[in-house]
Amino acid sequence: MPRYYFDVHDGEGVFKDDLGIELPDMETAITEARRALADMVRDALREPDGHGVAVSIRDGDDGPVLLSVTLTTQRPQ
Repeated sequence: MPRYYFDVHDGEGVFKDDLGIELPDMETAITEARRALADMVRDALREPDGHGVAVSIRDGDDGPVLLSVTLTTQRPQ
């Protein structure tokens, strides 16, 4: 079973996933990334200033990024 790594990018920095998780396929990995991003979005929407969050999926320890999901919030002026 392939191992996927989920790196998180937010207002505090980049958090590289060194452990990864074995999942049956990329579609399952995308579903997991969406769940994680939904949780992070709740926190990001509470921030008064623009705040972005992203989850990048890699297919190996240093493998290429296969997908990146990003959300940026910005308060209207």
